[in-house]
Amino acid sequence: MITSKNIGILLNLIKNSKKSSDLYLLVKKNSISYSSKGKSNFYIKKHSPEYKIKISKFYQSILNILVPIIKNNKRLVIAQIGQSIDGRIALRNGNSHYINNPKSIIYLHCLRSISDAIIVGSNTIKKDNPLLTTRKIKGTNPKRIIIDGSLSLNNNYKIFNDGNENIIFTKSSRKIRLNNSTIIRLNEKNFTKNLIKQLNKLKCKNILVEGGSKTISELINNQYIDILQFMIAPILIGSGINSLNLKEISNLNKAIRPKCNFNELENEIIVNLFLNS
Repeated sequence: MITSKNIGILLNLIKNSKKSSDLYLLVKKNSISYSSKGKSNFYIKKHSPEYKIKISKFYQSILNILVPIIKNNKRLVIAQIGQSIDGRIALRNGNSHYINNPKSIIYLHCLRSISDAIIVGSNTIKKDNPLLTTRKIKGTNPKRIIIDGSLSLNNNYKIFNDGNENIIFTKSSRKIRLNNSTIIRLNEKNFTKNLIKQLNKLKCKNILVEGGSKTISELINNQYIDILQFMIAPILIGSGINSLNLKEISNLNKAIRPKCNFNELENEIIVNLFLNS
């Protein structure tokens, strides 16, 4: 059976397999191993998972969403937004726990586990104080990248106290020390374009951008995002912080109209917009 206790192992095996080949695995309660076609109870053919094993609809949905991303041969930058159906990611006071189903955190940790790096802005650290790890599924933790233009963070936040590596991009010349962190200073002029150049040098295959609204919007405006993923909860908030704040357009023929697909996840909907395809 596939559960939160072994899905991290499963995703890691898929991630490290040959992208273009079919994959056959034998899933047991406490272990997952490569297998021959005849003995396999979980296999992937043409990037689509097929099951001969007990699996809940929830975990099947996770794999149906993530396997095509993992098996993609191209480098991908994925921005993920959890929001209400009316496009809010938090209340005006910053509260966002929980807009989405708490079980959706397991999905988010699965998405983190298939990513080599995760990007957030400093406001996300200040408001949520996250760890940005895969602790719910015991998966591989991505490299943490924080955009902190004014270098306003300090060592009181969790990410500076768990021993995992951080890379901080800033335009500030302030002299401070942040635990387990490398600080990279960029020129304020064309900061986002300089940031993207530095991110490309890291040679991470899959990069997850998890927030916040300002960071994701700025990267979309600079055509850096390949997949924009919305996790939409069936609730109405009515006011609060918008999920996106893109540059204004003067005519609807300038609107972004990308290819897309839809997936159910429990009582929520995952929408993937393919911006650079």
